[in-house]
Amino acid sequence: MIQTAEARWFYRRSTPPEVRSWFCGSSLCREEDARTDHYLLLTGSNEVGVKVRGGEKFEIKARTAAPEPLMLLNGASVGFGDAWVKWTLEDCDAAARMSEVGSGSSEWIPVVKQRWLRKFLLDPTGQIEEVDADAAIDHGGRAELGQISARDSQWWTVAFESFGETNRTANLELVARHFLRTLPRGLVLRERDSMAYPEWLNRLAAGPDVTGAAPAV
Repeated sequence: MIQTAEARWFYRRSTPPEVRSWFCGSSLCREEDARTDHYLLLTGSNEVGVKVRGGEKFEIKARTAAPEPLMLLNGASVGFGDAWVKWTLEDCDAAARMSEVGSGSSEWIPVVKQRWLRKFLLDPTGQIEEVDADAAIDHGGRAELGQISARDSQWWTVAFESFGETNRTANLELVARHFLRTLPRGLVLRERDSMAYPEWLNRLAAGPDVTGAAPAV
């Protein structure tokens, strides 16, 4: 079981080159291999996420704290942060069988992902140090940039996450503020585009025009 605080945004278009250059402006940024996750569509629920991750893991996430405005240092809210708990079953055979079932069902939505990740160590004084994205640390945060496709539409998503035994909500803001201080000119993160995967999936199922007009960059 893993507990996190998270904030995420979705935009309907391919990842702008300027955004990728901004996010990957560190030698410690790691590019993951592309994979396909199968998400169970839980119509009307934004509180629980169920997915088969890359045909190898079965994961369930449940929201444990309602979304709250994510504030920058100037007092402006750019989105929403919330808290989650995640359970993972690492059983390749079971995950593969569920992926096969899901591939023929409208209740499961395949999402193709390409992700870039950065990781940060937070010390007790609030100082932030970037570390290798594969480093094993108990208390810190992550930044994620993703290029995703689902139901014949292209999207990009950016997210921040904090983990550890304490201060996850406060640390989420620290990581987001640290990263967003160099936001590319013209890129504006907005509350209306900020949501977790369960809400995005529900909006996607309702029609791709319901969410995520891309900001100008």
